Amino acid sequence: MAMAKRCSRTRLAASLAVLVAAAVSAALLLQSQGGQEAEEDVILTVYRTDFCGCCKLYEDYLRSSGVEFRTVVVEPEALERLRMALGIPSEMHSCHTSTLGPYFVEGHVPVEAIEKLLEERPMLGGIALPGMPPGSPGMGGAKTAPLQIYAVRDGSAFLWLAL
Repeated sequence: MAMAKRCSRTRLAASLAVLVAAAVSAALLLQSQGGQEAEEDVILTVYRTDFCGCCKLYEDYLRSSGVEFRTVVVEPEALERLRMALGIPSEMHSCHTSTLGPYFVEGHVPVEAIEKLLEERPMLGGIALPGMPPGSPGMGGAKTAPLQIYAVRDGSAFLWLAL
């Protein structure tokens, strides 16, 4: 019985990852053809595991910043498949992954960077704050250096913004 539930969850998670990848691909295609979503229609979706406390603190940060979002709790393997489907390089990984229209937002990215992404709508796969830097939104500790937010285009990451 437990094995059947685990297999069922695994299939559901795999299906979710495929659907997200298809949605992201469709959004990128629309964007490349000149279509853009209205900003009010774009809702951040945070994909995280159930046992990560800093992910929940990041959601508190988003909520207190007035960001509308939804949460999808997934198994670690499903989160990894989602990252692969979105084309997020492993060196950019953090503890949670979000999608926002045609973009991904990996990790504890400050709201200022998310707003810049929506305002500029660059031709990118998404942005990432790799790891779990002290002082970043949702993480404890003091910020010891500017947060280095990277952009990812065609699987390659480059510095996009320092906050």
